[in-house]
Amino acid sequence: MERVKHPLRSWVLAWTILTTTFFWTTTMRMLLKPEISDWRIFEIGGKGLAGSFWLPPLIALLALALFYLEGRGRWRPIYHMGLILWQLLLTALVVFGSWDGTGHLSFGTWGIQLDFYWLLLPVVTFLILAVLLVVRETRQPERIPQHSWGTWNPKPFLLALLLMPVIILFFHMGTGFNWQVKMAVGATIVQWILLTEALGRPYTSTGAASST
Repeated sequence: MERVKHPLRSWVLAWTILTTTFFWTTTMRMLLKPEISDWRIFEIGGKGLAGSFWLPPLIALLALALFYLEGRGRWRPIYHMGLILWQLLLTALVVFGSWDGTGHLSFGTWGIQLDFYWLLLPVVTFLILAVLLVVRETRQPERIPQHSWGTWNPKPFLLALLLMPVIILFFHMGTGFNWQVKMAVGATIVQWILLTEALGRPYTSTGAASST
């Protein structure tokens, strides 16, 4: 089946990649630079392998599973539930943090901090777009290309692996949040994008299969 491109899908997936990147970069900092790996979501947080250290890698793995499921075109109800659940959780966190007045998004590496109320519009907008995407796919399931479970995109995965020595080197060289650490964190962001691309929808229809 020929792959069908639609901007709504691209927007929702791009937003999902963006909002899950934090958990991958946090995981990498915990492993490779624990002294600067402070993170917190309201009352849940940690530093290095202390505290709820298991949460960022768990969410990163679940996000990769979601991208993998989306790319196969199969088990669509499970993918739809996971997608909407993630958008609902983000929206609930931002709404609660805005109402409570204590919520803010902090990027310590870059020295950026945003109050949650600045995020209200984008999280609500993308929640609506995700719902529209699910409705569209439910009404037109025949337009969703299906691929066998073993298909994937090896090139971005290899590029993600090649970034590992760079990430390790710059984390090792860096102190605090200097430019080497910024380079390392930037590389982990690129690495996350490559990993989602590797496990996402295959580039070609090779290995495409029916939903049996």
